[in-house]
Amino acid sequence: MADVQWEVFTYIVDQVETPLVSAVSEVVNAFLAFASAPLQVALVIYVALTGLLILRGHHSELASTVISRMIAMGLVVFVLTGAGIYQQFVYDFFFTTLPTELTNVISGAGAGQVVTANSFDMVWLKAWRAGLEVWRTLAWDDLMLKGIVTLFWAAGIISTVFAFAIWLISRVLLALYIAVGPLLVALVLFPATRSIFERWIGSMISCVVLQVVTVVLLNIVLTVEGEVVGTIGAMGNADAMAMIQVLLAGMIFFGVAGYVALQLPSIASSLAGGLHFHTGALARGGFNATRAGGQQIARAGVLAAAAANQTVRLVTARFRPSPGGSLSDTTRRAA
Repeated sequence: MADVQWEVFTYIVDQVETPLVSAVSEVVNAFLAFASAPLQVALVIYVALTGLLILRGHHSELASTVISRMIAMGLVVFVLTGAGIYQQFVYDFFFTTLPTELTNVISGAGAGQVVTANSFDMVWLKAWRAGLEVWRTLAWDDLMLKGIVTLFWAAGIISTVFAFAIWLISRVLLALYIAVGPLLVALVLFPATRSIFERWIGSMISCVVLQVVTVVLLNIVLTVEGEVVGTIGAMGNADAMAMIQVLLAGMIFFGVAGYVALQLPSIASSLAGGLHFHTGALARGGFNATRAGGQQIARAGVLAAAAANQTVRLVTARFRPSPGGSLSDTTRRAA
């Protein structure tokens, strides 16, 4: 049995990544073109109607509320209609920049050394070589020991496939969320639909967190595999049973890694769900605090105006001459 240099996972990603990126870019451009004109018209109409209501004195909202709403509408229109703004701040940030930077920090990689599908090939190839070193020391009739080596290979490939599938699915889902983003960004403007926008952000963060924790698990597996391969290589051909014991330990670790890989989506969802919840709560708390502050300022202004008016009345009444008695009062006293 000779050594192999399979790159199965790299081949799969090469066949999926390019059409995926192309399809997402086309969908994003189509949705941006669809949403840009209605948003611009809606912004112009809202500004015109608000100005008309203010001029006629029928607008009861605070100036801070109106200004903050106009700023939010302007930002949404800028993101969706600006040249490459959505691609830069949403597509590139969530799909490329954020996962790459977090992965580099976790793996300790420098620029240009990003954990990709080739890392999953490295996991499988290291497992193959470790088992192959033991296989070469066995006799042709050591069927039970060869069965243990085969089980070690099976455990390695199954756990690697699980981790790779979760990593690839998270990237595909992230691309889908980014593709429908132009239709969901404007929902942040309305209180009834703002929670949909918050869940959309939370879903993208969940996909990014899932990629990151998968990379963490992958780095742990690579480290443990390096120890297994180094231990088997140091043994040489001295003791086949000692090598089998090392493979059994590696097999157990692969089983644990496969189980952890199955739990990664729920872990990422719980982390992103908590982040999404607190982000929405903080945003709503800040908005409510701003609105309450504006209402307090307005109430204080009304009270101050009422107090000033009362003071003017008291001063005027003090210096105003008292009116004389009426004719009916004079006639009644004479009688």
